[in-house]
Amino acid sequence: MPDPLADRRARFLSLAADIPSRCRLVERSEGGALARKLRKLSLFGGRYLRWAAARAGLRPGMVDLTLFWGAKMRVPYTDDADFVTFYLVGAPGGPEYKLARWFIRNLKAGDRFYDAGASYGFYTMLAGEFIGPEGEVHAFEPLPEIHARLAANAPRARVVDAALWDRTGTATMHRNPISDSFNTLEPEAAALGAPGGADLEVRCVTLDEYAKAHRPPTVIKIDVEGGEKRLIAGGLETLRASRPAIAMEIWPGANGERFSLPACRALLDLGYAAHRLEEDGTTTPLAAADLPDFLRSLPGIWDNLVFLPA
Repeated sequence: MPDPLADRRARFLSLAADIPSRCRLVERSEGGALARKLRKLSLFGGRYLRWAAARAGLRPGMVDLTLFWGAKMRVPYTDDADFVTFYLVGAPGGPEYKLARWFIRNLKAGDRFYDAGASYGFYTMLAGEFIGPEGEVHAFEPLPEIHARLAANAPRARVVDAALWDRTGTATMHRNPISDSFNTLEPEAAALGAPGGADLEVRCVTLDEYAKAHRPPTVIKIDVEGGEKRLIAGGLETLRASRPAIAMEIWPGANGERFSLPACRALLDLGYAAHRLEEDGTTTPLAAADLPDFLRSLPGIWDNLVFLPA
């Protein structure tokens, strides 16, 4: 059957084609600070100067970013760890371009996309470009100031002021003093970050309880900074019954073995199969026995795996 979104997928993939190389240019760290600044200035010109002025406090606190497909997203320039990449390239840095390409390739009209850990809404907005009016986006972000900005960035999404977790009620959000991108409800994961963050109580809800009150998901993105297993524990009934595709952030090395591997195994126990993401957004099956070595071998500080019903 012909893909009704084929032309849109092709256009977005074309627009995203140079994201990896541009992200790497932004993220390259060789040379001194001045050399890195001059390199970015030569590559990005006035856009870099505007970003530098924002970082220096010479521009308003909220800055409009143009995402790679032309949509606008407003974020505070002091917050996101990937802000410079968002601002200069229109996409998150690190390995996230692989995940963006996977969503472009696989989201369908009518999908119900749950974005757990939506932050300012990059994936929420990207999903909205593909699911059509018959689809739904449910974006979960419990911090009041980020929730408000997410709602403004993605007005067509159902923006939920709660975190998906293993219980319904409240939980302590451990805020990272460097970036809200690293906030977590998992206290053991919070202990890995920089000290000095201001914790606060936020609302939380289980995936099972939320899905009973709404249409269950067909696709879920999970990025909850070490709390993935606890989110899964709160959604066992939904995952067994609805069998959504799952994209989940993972960590490498010892932290991966401690936090990511138990979450991966929880999904395997539910009858899912793991797939690693390739550069172009396609997937390659990853055997369950190979997961520990895969996590140990990851070159960066995070990546994403896709889990599909086996």
